[in-house]
Amino acid sequence: MPQERAARARMLDEFLTWLLGRQPQCAIDPSGDSRALRKRTAWCWNIHPRIPSVTARHHTVMADGTYMDHGWCLIIAIDGETGETLDFQWCGHESKAAYTALFSRMPAPDVLVTDGLRGAETACRETWPGTRIQRCLVHVQRNTRTDLTSNPRLEAGRQLKKLSDRLTKVRDGETAVRWGEALNAWHVAWGPFINERTWAKDDPDNPKAMKRQWWWTHEDVRRCYRRLEKLFREGKLFAFLEPALTAGGPVARTTNRLEGGVNSPLKHVLLDHRGLPEEHMRRACEWVCYMRSRNPDPASLIKPEHWKPAKSAPEPDGDDDGPRSYDTGIQSNNHDDPTSEPGFYIRKGHVR
Repeated sequence: MPQERAARARMLDEFLTWLLGRQPQCAIDPSGDSRALRKRTAWCWNIHPRIPSVTARHHTVMADGTYMDHGWCLIIAIDGETGETLDFQWCGHESKAAYTALFSRMPAPDVLVTDGLRGAETACRETWPGTRIQRCLVHVQRNTRTDLTSNPRLEAGRQLKKLSDRLTKVRDGETAVRWGEALNAWHVAWGPFINERTWAKDDPDNPKAMKRQWWWTHEDVRRCYRRLEKLFREGKLFAFLEPALTAGGPVARTTNRLEGGVNSPLKHVLLDHRGLPEEHMRRACEWVCYMRSRNPDPASLIKPEHWKPAKSAPEPDGDDDGPRSYDTGIQSNNHDDPTSEPGFYIRKGHVR
């Protein structure tokens, strides 16, 4: 009935105002009764908001995963220009299979902006073979700090960190070329340094000596350089400057739009409603994503089964003619029945 659907739509609006906003329940209910609001909108948890399938091709797509309680990870894909949510995928961790499931539900974009996890890039190569990858420069700098720390002890590390810090200041092709030349000059000066090895026989007290015969002496500096060199060589650092890609529209160089546009509000919702049961936590995250999609219409998701769930039929207990695995009756004392268990029947007389 139209009147009932309109009433349900108003209830859902109250529910979302509380779930996605900062107001307490008593401020949303007309009578100020929090319990009445919870009872009136309890059926709203049965709605599973799903974003309509993406059919249009997008110039850029950003994808990243965020981890939460109960062992869940939510991978979210958004349009790199508008910031609207395109789709999401629940998983245990950011694996190739999870990203493949997400990418396979939308047309291949021109550019994928990602934080560089192997699962995302592998899924992109296999699902969208013609899509270019732009590595988030902020994540590249974060990886550099992980390897070298914020204040490197060695001169080679200090110079390499300065190069990494300059990444976000590159705004044109000429500056990008100069950055690549500076990285090459660093390798000319420090190449022999990062190729130095330490042998286990020379440092037997090192824990690495238990499983290795040798290791790179300056392993962290070497790993950092090789990462930067590989990204530059593969065109993943400055893809946002290539004319062939920017002709279709601007290309972001970071995933900040995704971090601040979806991930941050999502974490705020979970913080405001900390302690939600697992399924309610997942519904809350899905609503955050859905309401940031193109033209969200929560009322269109309402179905009668959401407020009138079908009663589940009792599970059959095997063959009616055979013995039951459990029942409410008490076994009779039949000594002629081989299945009769002595001691489990009604007894009469005094307790001894």
